[in-house]
Amino acid sequence: MEEMKFEVAFMPKEINTKQNQVCVLVDVLRATSAIVTMFEKGCTEIILTEDEKKAVAERSDYLRDGTLICAEDHDGNISPYAQFSPSLSSIRSFSMAGKRVVMRTTNGTLAGLTLWKSGIKEIFIGCLHNAKAVMEKAVSRAKELKGSVTIVCAGRENGQIAALDDVYCAGVLLQYGEETARSQRLSPILKDSAKMSRHLLSIYPNTVQAFEDSGSGETMRRINCREDIRLSTEENISKCVPKIYFSKTDGIKVKNMSGVILQ
Repeated sequence: MEEMKFEVAFMPKEINTKQNQVCVLVDVLRATSAIVTMFEKGCTEIILTEDEKKAVAERSDYLRDGTLICAEDHDGNISPYAQFSPSLSSIRSFSMAGKRVVMRTTNGTLAGLTLWKSGIKEIFIGCLHNAKAVMEKAVSRAKELKGSVTIVCAGRENGQIAALDDVYCAGVLLQYGEETARSQRLSPILKDSAKMSRHLLSIYPNTVQAFEDSGSGETMRRINCREDIRLSTEENISKCVPKIYFSKTDGIKVKNMSGVILQ
């Protein structure tokens, strides 16, 4: 039986850029969960940026066409140059049907930009919301390319340290990845990093407690966004599979590969 290898990069800087792989980027609290949620709210596309103030200053059409800005400051609160932050509770109450969004977060969007600039061109956006859907897409694409699947955790402090919530989420995604591989008559092979991530699931009685125990959870409590912890644990509520790609006009974007947008 043909093999399908799975591994986890606990931080973007750990990724092996020389191997043939499909990546699933995870920043479960909160960037990748926010991206999936925005597409579910009817957002048409998301432009990733390193500086939302500069992005708006350089593109006057953003103001004319009603482009929305989603960004956070270093502490996780809403940026002074944005209409809303990547808080899941705020996004769910925000009207964005048919809107384009410019997005910057401390770790998640930086990780996406880093992966793309490193030469990796197969990057899907994953979280618990779309866990099954994104892993089905990633495994299928890796099979087409005769490559492997790497779940890349965005980490904390600009991707310099590992994040418990991301690694736990990766463990959940791996379960769906293994299931998908077997359904496609592939033998799933977990490398050590993937085994470590899977074993983390046995430490906590449930996902909420794992996320509460994480540094990201501590941040959510500090900025009064504790509800985002619970919302981020909602599993398989979306079939949206966002993918990073490059546009000559807007740079690095995210588009919805599922073709289904729920209002």
